[in-house]
Amino acid sequence: MAVQTGEGTTDIIFHSTSVPAGPRTLGGYLSRPDFGGEWPTVLVFGPEPLPTSTVKDICRVLARHGIAALAPDLTSSHRENLSVSRAVSAFLADPSGAWSNAQFGYGTLCFGRGIFDLAALAETDGRVVASVLVASTIDDVTADQLRTADVAGLAILSRGDESTDVDESVARREQIPQTTFVVYPTGATGFWDAASEGFDEERYADTIDRLVAFFVENLPPKV
Repeated sequence: MAVQTGEGTTDIIFHSTSVPAGPRTLGGYLSRPDFGGEWPTVLVFGPEPLPTSTVKDICRVLARHGIAALAPDLTSSHRENLSVSRAVSAFLADPSGAWSNAQFGYGTLCFGRGIFDLAALAETDGRVVASVLVASTIDDVTADQLRTADVAGLAILSRGDESTDVDESVARREQIPQTTFVVYPTGATGFWDAASEGFDEERYADTIDRLVAFFVENLPPKV
């Protein structure tokens, strides 16, 4: 384990982790405050099956703001991913756990195609209380899943992002009235991803500020 200080207000621990799930052990990346207590928790779905360097960095940023974040190792199968994410959420919500208060509700965060896994989990797990979507196209199926979940949501999109269909996403507002939309007029594909040629430092900073504020407002407080 390693401890990082200086950015944000909270000392953190971050490392690759193992999650017991019955007869199998699941992998992932965990970042959490390095203090006692049970912390607000977010399950993070990136655009790739395994957590990317930027997804790991965002997990650490969340932890430095007092929010534990776990990005599970996933597969190319969304059906298998739902099984994995439900097992991970059950682990987080186990009241015998030492650092997460997910038994009272937890958040979900996705980037790009991670929306398919986020929406499927939110639809089927009543412990999800808040969801943030970044640079994701909300199609009719995912909108219906989010409507069933019926939780506070935040969607952050950019009209300069060629990987998403902003108009299709915004057209789903009536299906998911609890979701607030933020649409940047500029910000290229990968505006949120420090490893991308389209990285936009200003848009990234604003995205982080918005999602942190949203989770602080909507997640159960530290116990």
